[in-house]
Amino acid sequence: MDRKTKFKAGCGLVAVFGAGFLCGIVALFLFFVRITPLSEGWRDKESKEFVTKHLASQLQLDEAQLEQARPLIHAALDERYERRKAYVKEDIELTGKALSKILPLLTEPQQEKAHRVFQRWKKGKERFTGPGG
Repeated sequence: MDRKTKFKAGCGLVAVFGAGFLCGIVALFLFFVRITPLSEGWRDKESKEFVTKHLASQLQLDEAQLEQARPLIHAALDERYERRKAYVKEDIELTGKALSKILPLLTEPQQEKAHRVFQRWKKGKERFTGPGG
């Protein structure tokens, strides 16, 4: 093969893998932005319907079964959310108490970093406690 043919083959190979990589990035973005919030939301109607439709397709429910199951699924999701919210609030409180016991053992810079780490961790958990924490 001459140099020009090798160059074209290399460019083709890079283009194919580049397109695959780009498609993977788009799919991952859509998964994190759209699918994950719907499947983990549990609070809003759209999330509940997403879970209901998923279960209906997995169990191959007909319309009559779906109409009977819908209120039960929504009630279970509401209860699941309330339980998770209670757990997360207790987890934040427990971790905060443990941190307050550890803080006297730390230097000033360590205490500041511990506060920052705890606040960042707490903010991530508070998404499960609903509006207003």
